[in-house]
Amino acid sequence: ALLRIERLEEINLDEEFDRDEMSALLRRFTYSMSDERAGRPNPTKMNVGQNSLRSVLNWYRSHLNQYRKFRLSDGLWDAQDDIPEVEPEDTEGVEIRPATFGLEADLQMALRENISQLEPGLEIIDGGAERKVASGFIDILARDQSGKTVVIELKADVARDGVVAQILGYMGDIQKEMGGEVRGIIVASGFRQRVASAAQAVPNLSLKSYGFTFEFR
Repeated sequence: ALLRIERLEEINLDEEFDRDEMSALLRRFTYSMSDERAGRPNPTKMNVGQNSLRSVLNWYRSHLNQYRKFRLSDGLWDAQDDIPEVEPEDTEGVEIRPATFGLEADLQMALRENISQLEPGLEIIDGGAERKVASGFIDILARDQSGKTVVIELKADVARDGVVAQILGYMGDIQKEMGGEVRGIIVASGFRQRVASAAQAVPNLSLKSYGFTFEFR
């Protein structure tokens, strides 16, 4: 996927990272639901055929994010758990199934566009990119109405036991960096019983399940 981006966009990813940590390139591959509704043209040179433009660009963007995380971590980051499960062989003439790839990337983009639906008054403070801390990358960093910093961790599927340690690590890092009170919110389609039980013992950690509806036109 990355080689395809370099070839069609006529760029060098190393140079893009050295220039601005790929911020401009990631913005180019950002295609929101609002863009889709407005019929915004393809901002890239990628050929998506008859597939969903938003889903395909989000899938490519997820790979760009993996590369960015790898470079930010000086090559020590293990991307295995974050690589999309299904990669289309090619976007020309191949049916891409949006439900099988880039799901967490889609969830993050949708939540960034509608952060107030998670909690009224939330304001995103990470500049539109995942915040790097000592223990990893925070999906979304926000501030609530009372001025508390909020770490948001997203899981497209059911949240498993390890997510509690994951978000508590992020919260500890942010508290060390920024000071003040830090809250955590785990957003997932569902939660294992052990996750739900653990959250009850942490006053500043809450769980939010998500759902979505289809609109037919």
